[in-house]
Amino acid sequence: MNILGIDIGGTKTSVCIGTESGQLVLERRMTTRPEEGPDKVLEKIMVLARAVMAQSGLPDVDAVGIAAPGPVDVKRGAMLAPPNMPGWDFVPVVSYFTEAFHQPVFMNNDANACALAEYHFGRGRGVANLVYLTHSTGMGGGVIVNGRLVQGATDMAGEVGHFILDPQGPPCPCGLHGCFEVYCGGRNVSLRLQQKIVAEGIATVLTAKAGGRLAAIDFKMFVEAAREQDPFAVREWQAYVDRLAQGIGIIIMVLNPDMVVLGTIACQTGDFLMIPLKACLRRFAWGTALNACRIETSTLGANIGDLGAIAVAAEGLKAG
Repeated sequence: MNILGIDIGGTKTSVCIGTESGQLVLERRMTTRPEEGPDKVLEKIMVLARAVMAQSGLPDVDAVGIAAPGPVDVKRGAMLAPPNMPGWDFVPVVSYFTEAFHQPVFMNNDANACALAEYHFGRGRGVANLVYLTHSTGMGGGVIVNGRLVQGATDMAGEVGHFILDPQGPPCPCGLHGCFEVYCGGRNVSLRLQQKIVAEGIATVLTAKAGGRLAAIDFKMFVEAAREQDPFAVREWQAYVDRLAQGIGIIIMVLNPDMVVLGTIACQTGDFLMIPLKACLRRFAWGTALNACRIETSTLGANIGDLGAIAVAAEGLKAG
């Protein structure tokens, strides 16, 4: 069975051909440029999709799977004003591609798609109860319980990035305060580091790493500085690990999963994060639940978005 996968992102969009077993046959990318508006961007995606189809030599595909920035209305097949794509208010993506390909088209948000990719093709293969955390510039999640993706009443199950760790905490762009994403999303962490250095007049190696431009400080520099034992970076790294453990501890206590899989940041930092994180989790979850839960990093790498789109279609076909 051949599936066309489309992974729409605020920066880049990927189109691929793959199979229901997770074998990627062909993949191509384009810059999204969401400011051009949904009509123009979807048209460009369609052009790329047709080029991928032509290059593959396949006359047709059995289904189309789409992973898109949330929130997503799965039942109506629409994107609902994703924060990183202003102006994309209720975009009927599924109907657009259904009319073009005359094949079943399935869509879900990118975090749910990644959870399905892990469940079908990655660390979570055969794991009944799984939580995937995007753990990148932001913090999203996908939840699988007893082998089924949890959508929730309004398709917003798994929005773990916006449960509250501290109601008196920093403001989140979503309008709340002290969200998990504020403390552990890479973009927000970098911004807070910049603000603290200015507000507290801190001398740190981060300033030199950024060439004196504080606005250039990013998460990668933060990790490097912490590894080098820069006092400010070490202090903030410990606070970061603590908040990450707090959030994951809540997830473990609420959902009692067999496995939590972490995405980009954990994959890039490895044991430097995972060893202290696992030790810190003892403060935030009961031993029985924690001991039954494996905390892992994703092994799907840069292909997880493509595989997520493939998995969305495979899951949709299976559900009928």
